[in-house]
Amino acid sequence: MNALEGSVRAALGKAGIGPGSTLLAAVSGGPDSTALLRVLAALRESRALTLTACIVDHGMREEQVVEADISFVRGLCDSLGIRLDVVRIPHGECAELAKRTGRSLEEVARESRQRLLKDSAHMAGAHAIMLGHTEDDTLETLLMRVLQGSDVSGLSGIPLRRGPFVRPLLRCTRAQVMEYLATLGQVWREDSTNRDTRFLRNRIRHILVPILQKNFPGFRTGLLALSSKLKDASDLVRELAAQLPWETFEKGFTISRRTFYAAPPAVRAFSLLYLYDTFKGAGAPRRLPWRFLSPALAADVSPLNRWILRGHGTGLSTRGNKLFWGPDIASRGKKGYSIVVCETGNTAIRGTGLCLNLARNAGKASAERGAVCLLRREVDPPIVLRSIRKGDEILLQGGMTSVKELLGGWKVLAPERERIPLLADRRGILAVLGGALGYRTRTRAGAIGENPEKADCIEVTTFIEMEEGREQQQR
Repeated sequence: MNALEGSVRAALGKAGIGPGSTLLAAVSGGPDSTALLRVLAALRESRALTLTACIVDHGMREEQVVEADISFVRGLCDSLGIRLDVVRIPHGECAELAKRTGRSLEEVARESRQRLLKDSAHMAGAHAIMLGHTEDDTLETLLMRVLQGSDVSGLSGIPLRRGPFVRPLLRCTRAQVMEYLATLGQVWREDSTNRDTRFLRNRIRHILVPILQKNFPGFRTGLLALSSKLKDASDLVRELAAQLPWETFEKGFTISRRTFYAAPPAVRAFSLLYLYDTFKGAGAPRRLPWRFLSPALAADVSPLNRWILRGHGTGLSTRGNKLFWGPDIASRGKKGYSIVVCETGNTAIRGTGLCLNLARNAGKASAERGAVCLLRREVDPPIVLRSIRKGDEILLQGGMTSVKELLGGWKVLAPERERIPLLADRRGILAVLGGALGYRTRTRAGAIGENPEKADCIEVTTFIEMEEGREQQQR
């Protein structure tokens, strides 16, 4: 057995991939994924594996080049007797989303690719998704995170397995991959975007790594050793954070101030992050910035009753000798509005020209008025009417979605976004109410029933208050 095949075989076992598994291999036609597919095919009989493959068109390159890659991968899969699934992202969608949300193109493309791979794996009945990352990818990722100021968790490297994604080549170098392909006489495709230094990873790979290799030839060993040590530190901090005696309270958690502040700052931070993921709900919520958490990592000099952290839909507050950490649906920003409303009656939103009307058991919502009927059982009071906040997300049928991205998709210009009312309860955003301003209205998944006229509902209607609305239009 070839050394590379032996390494992959061991990695599969370590990742919990036993004999008889069905695996989906993500293949691009590049050397790493091509080698991975050839290795898995070589192990197929001895491990009784069922293999399928998937190639993702990110909609970022010329159609002619993409089709050539797909043709190559299809030919390779046909020669190995492996079914290929071709999935596509509409051309320009990743670039548009990255520009609209202020995120990197790499991040947006990766999230889209992973979502499509999961869908493909589900359709194929695959137990895991194989990715072609090598040890070189780990080094590049570590260097990126050092430059980005990551914490110990980010510097602990790329895991062999995270959820359904497995990286069997992670202990193999790119040079070993190339040698393996040469022994097979196997060709591959070169992706021109891998040399585009607009991307941070490519600048690391083609500019920084060669300089380090020339001037510090032992940097690979040192960086991997550092990552291993930091993984141990990260595991320890996570274990200590899990031991802090937080207790559930309403929709969040509470703990003694003395106990919380007796813990090291890193332990405090990890406990807050872990609990945030817990009460934030489904959909892999985005991480809180470390700078946002920093006030909670200093010494305890807070008055008995005050907010320590407030934002991103969450808050940490002191109440006597206790701390409370949980959802904060009524948090106020430096600008915008936040109004606690009753389940019936009108509420004028000053400065926007809009009014909100809530009515109980009003029957089926009037579509022409842009009204929606929310099932009363799906609402967890108090109800707050407010403007958009940084980090706001709403749970839709497809998962958690950024409200900022949602409004961007509706082509809402930045100055007008604060006028779009959000309705929130203790579980998060209930509805994004764009109807009165000519946009769409989206509600939280499950909040609307099939027959609202037969259920206990809250009818929500937004409309323009004539005088103030006229003043807004004249500005």
